[in-house]
Parts: sequence; structure tokens; C-alpha cells
Amino acid sequence: MTNLKTGFYFFNLITLPILIIYLILRFKDNNHSLMPLMIVAIFFSFIGDIFMLPDIEINLFKTLGICTFIVAQTFYGLLYIKSSKLGIEGSKPKLKKLWPEFVLSAILGVYASMILSFTDDLFFPSLFYSFIGIGAFILAMNRRFFVSRKSFNIVFFGAFLFIVSASITGMDFYSKDPIRHAISILAYTMAHYLISYGILLQIQEVPEPHDLFDKSKSSISN
Repeated sequence: MTNLKTGFYFFNLITLPILIIYLILRFKDNNHSLMPLMIVAIFFSFIGDIFMLPDIEINLFKTLGICTFIVAQTFYGLLYIKSSKLGIEGSKPKLKKLWPEFVLSAILGVYASMILSFTDDLFFPSLFYSFIGIGAFILAMNRRFFVSRKSFNIVFFGAFLFIVSASITGMDFYSKDPIRHAISILAYTMAHYLISYGILLQIQEVPEPHDLFDKSKSSISN
């Protein structure tokens, strides 16, 4: 069990830094405005991972971890908003077309209340995380009106994996079940990678206006 837990810790602490470094290198080549939001969101998630690891003062560190994850999901929400604004379509959808968002919000609210019953001393930070996490998920869903289907599907599935990971973690905050813990970590890691990939697809499909100007300027000079 100790070796398995050590493996989880090692996997947790190397996957996100690799992704952050990759995105920073990509940002140097293409300083798209979506990149900083994505990098900051993943960075705060990584800090949250560190807070979740200690076996001393467990409730304190897990509360700090949840609070850091709240910041991360807030930045993911901002990323989805910015992504929609820079999308292919410019028109805002009519209210009647948003019925899936309202239905899903209600379903996730009921589901979150069931998961929160397992959180005990971590109920209040988990409650706040639920609001922010569901909000970010709904914003990811709302991208469907503004971006390509491929970019939307990949990002949406990544956002869904965050819900899966948070649900599993909420039911087993103290990692008593190694299999459940492993599934949670894998879902969480895949969520970051899928969202990053989906956003990078959007950046390739629809460069910002200044990127187009720079490319045309470069071609003229050549």
C-alpha cells in the first residue's frame, strides 16, 4: 500500500509540471490570450495537489488544497468565457437554446448535494468548490455555440472528467480505497490534458487578429 501511495504522489507531481512547461514553450511561439489563463489554471491545480499530499494536519492541508482548486476552476471558467468570445461565431444564443445548461445545472446541483454528504469536516470548502466547479462545467458546455465541434467535444469531455474526479475524491477524501484514488487521479490528469488540447485546437483554428497581422507582415517581408 505504501509503494502504491508513493506511486500516486510521484505521478501527481510530474504530470502537471510537464504540461505547464509545454504550454509555456508554446506560449513563447504564440502569445495567444487564452494561453496565460490555461497556464495559471493548471499551475494552481498543481499547488492544490501539493496541499493534498501531507499526512499531517490533514483537514487543514486538504482545505487549503480545495481552496486552491477553487482558484484553478475559476481560471478555467474565465478561460471558457474568453474562448467563447474569440470563437468562430459571434452571435449570442437565445435563452431558449440554453435549456440544456439549466437542466444540467439542476441535475449537478442535486448530485453535488449527495456527494457533499460524504465530506464531513470538509463540507463548506467542498460546497464552495461545487458551485465553482459546476459553473465552470456549464461555461465549458456553453462553448458549443462559438467554437468548432472538435474543440468543444474535447474540452467538454475534459471538464466532465473534472466532475468525475471531484465526485470520487469527495466520497473518499482520505484515499482509503487505492483503486478509487487511482481512477480519480487519472480522470483529473486527463481532464487537464484534454482541455489544454482542445483549447490549443481552437487557437490553431482561429488565431487572434494580431497573429494574422503578424503572419501577413512576415510573409510580405519575405
